[in-house]
Amino acid sequence: MELRGFAERIVYGATLAEKLAGEGAFTDVAPGAAFPVERPLRPPELAFPTARLRDDLPPLTRLDDAAARGGLLHRFANHELLALEIMASTLLRFPDAPAAFRMGIARTMVEEQRHLRLYLARMGQLGVALGDVPVNDFFWRCTETIASPYDYVLRMALTFEQANLDFTKLWRERFTTVGDLETAAVLDVVYHDEIGHVRAGLSLFRQWKDPARSEWEAFEAGLAMPLSPSRARGSHVDREGRLAAGFTDDWIDRIELYSRSRGRPPRVYAFNPACEEEVAFGRSGFALGGVAAALQRDLAPLMIFLAAKEDAVITPTLPSPGWQRAVVDAGFVLPEIVASADALASRLVGPLVPWGRSPSVGAAFGALAGADNLWVPGLERAFSKENSLAWRAEFLAQHPEPWLAPPEGEVCRTEAEVEAAAARGWLLKAPFSTAGRDRRRGPLDASARGWVARILKAQGALRAEPLRDRVLDLSFHFDVAEVSRFVGTVRFFTTPNGQFTGTAPGRWLATTEPEFARALSDEGRQPRRLRQLGEQLTAFLGPRLFDLGVRGPVGVDAFLYRDGSTLRLDPLVEVNPRFTMGRVSLALEARLHPHARARWRFFPVAKLGASLTDWYAAESAAKPLQMASGQLRRGVFATNDPATATTVLTVLELT
Repeated sequence: MELRGFAERIVYGATLAEKLAGEGAFTDVAPGAAFPVERPLRPPELAFPTARLRDDLPPLTRLDDAAARGGLLHRFANHELLALEIMASTLLRFPDAPAAFRMGIARTMVEEQRHLRLYLARMGQLGVALGDVPVNDFFWRCTETIASPYDYVLRMALTFEQANLDFTKLWRERFTTVGDLETAAVLDVVYHDEIGHVRAGLSLFRQWKDPARSEWEAFEAGLAMPLSPSRARGSHVDREGRLAAGFTDDWIDRIELYSRSRGRPPRVYAFNPACEEEVAFGRSGFALGGVAAALQRDLAPLMIFLAAKEDAVITPTLPSPGWQRAVVDAGFVLPEIVASADALASRLVGPLVPWGRSPSVGAAFGALAGADNLWVPGLERAFSKENSLAWRAEFLAQHPEPWLAPPEGEVCRTEAEVEAAAARGWLLKAPFSTAGRDRRRGPLDASARGWVARILKAQGALRAEPLRDRVLDLSFHFDVAEVSRFVGTVRFFTTPNGQFTGTAPGRWLATTEPEFARALSDEGRQPRRLRQLGEQLTAFLGPRLFDLGVRGPVGVDAFLYRDGSTLRLDPLVEVNPRFTMGRVSLALEARLHPHARARWRFFPVAKLGASLTDWYAAESAAKPLQMASGQLRRGVFATNDPATATTVLTVLELT
């Protein structure tokens, strides 16, 4: 049989009998002219839908029902028919393609016909007839614009057929589990044939790909939405089948770890931790370099823990596959990871979600739609420690509780006012600063006076307040919206000069120093007192921040201090209208076993030894990560990549 006649019969056959006819001995003497196929002709009961339909598959719990099993096979039969029609249309579309390619497609089509017959026979035994289940045309829509034989190999063999390794193996196991060995045997035939189909496609791909690209780079670059490597896998990646088809372990690792949204446009998370310094210094006066730039590169992967699986995260240094594997093994979802906004520029994406809003965040990520709308005039007031001092006084006036601090503190706008506050031994802070920077304690020496003059000139004021005997740092977290929502409370740790060193995720109040726990819980009489205070802060600050243009995450720093023989809480030290490490800590906390005690530590790389990877390998060997009930129970887990970190390594330690 001539290939053209075979292909035309499958594309334009009005009955299944015509589409299933074929001798299996083919010639290709008269391929004819190229002929694009708009839509295949089908029997009425298998006609393509006029509206797009979901192709939902039944859960395992329904497979004890014969009708459900037959309905599932109806879907599989439609997939085989679609594959036949796509392959036939490819023969018509590319008559001048290499002979090995065309004959290879024909041999595959004969096997697809066999699969279709097997599915039809078995679903009939289960009492399901053609047309009992609506059909879906997604595969056709994804392939009707195939531009070349190479494009066909990418879309069909390396995407849909590669994914079918996972699906056929999974459903073979599920049918075996429910005792339907006849259907499992059908799927076993399909599975082993599919390995050969993928092997043939992989061979052509290796011949035709750009030699300057790696196999994975060529594959990823060759796919266009709605296709991506995420379509080339199922929920359980079949490593054995892929190895049999000829894929390398590296490829299989990458396909297993790959993530990209299949539904809504992904939100794009980006790490810009110096947003407050930028607010202080303005668009033109701010530059990130040196250690700060290295910290940004090292800590950018932390955004992964804030994102959903359907989202994308920008990390200038891509994390190693080994670390990504560790993230998945620890039970976290892995969003799509890209090195820059440019990698997403040609795609439909959702909103940019930066660590914090700043005047130039739109320019920094301008390739993304909507990035220019993240900054509004007046938003800088939300970052100001001058405003947070005023809010603190107002909040404490509304909540005059004896366990809370008195509303002390003032804003100094002249050097004389600063000198007077410093003479009292008060702490001085620049209105815009982070992580313990730009603050001094009185009295002032010549160097400190120079700093005062610079801050007053640049920012117009200094915040001054009594120096407290701090014994415990914590933060409250909420999301600002028209109706703001409280999220949680975190204990964190700092050095004496205010540098952040880590948190205590989980049930920290139950394991903290007894004296402090009693003070925060009213001697145990109000175990929810901190949460109630967080909800009060959310109700108080939410509308004020919303009116300034804040949207999304906010953290409020607080601390417990010793006032003579009494412990008091200063509930509103600073407002951080952005993501914070405390918010990341809450995301990590969601994966903890209830009985786990945890510390999330920030280790300077320079203090860990010459080889960071060796240090972490020794730590993880001595304290291997252990799971219980799918949650983190004991051991250590690096929350950024030891293989790429140069300045700081963050480690979750569980006991």
